[in-house]
Amino acid sequence: MKNETNTTAAGANGAGESRPNYPGRLTFYHPNAKGTGAAARFELRLSASAEDRYDCFFLEMARQSAAAGAGGPAQFDWAKRATVKLDFADVCELLLVLEGRKERAGGANGNGIYHQIGETTTLIELRRDAERSGYVLGVSRKTKKGDPVFRAQILLTEAEALGLRCVFQTGLFFLVFHENLRPRRANAAPVRRS
Repeated sequence: MKNETNTTAAGANGAGESRPNYPGRLTFYHPNAKGTGAAARFELRLSASAEDRYDCFFLEMARQSAAAGAGGPAQFDWAKRATVKLDFADVCELLLVLEGRKERAGGANGNGIYHQIGETTTLIELRRDAERSGYVLGVSRKTKKGDPVFRAQILLTEAEALGLRCVFQTGLFFLVFHENLRPRRANAAPVRRS
């Protein structure tokens, strides 16, 4: 797991101390020696205006493109990643699994969360794997004809799953109520209370 950080030049008081800058992404890297690992990245995206159509989490998964070797880190192919938009209902479905209320995400049979966009279908899988003490997270994308486009999965540890659960729980509040947290515009009509 990695919370991606950058460093800014100015501190909170502008005195020039270095402090972390969190871009709002949570990334789990799971490389392996064979070069067949994967990484998953979650980002909370809120609409800045009424024209935006976000208010979701984005899940991006990338396959490992090269094994770690010769002292260098493993590489992941983010250019060929699969990106999935998780809305309120999708996040709630994933939380049912992360909180132990369901074994698998997706409908009555737990077949995964199904998305269809254009000529592709995507299946998001999250299931408890008690044998390996974790949670399997996967994304599989196919054409309507059934030709595979992308497939990757990782095993989240119990600790990673706990952290993701907390991020999802907190994120749901902001998905729904973030507009109420913005300062009201001075020219906005006053709210009448009775």
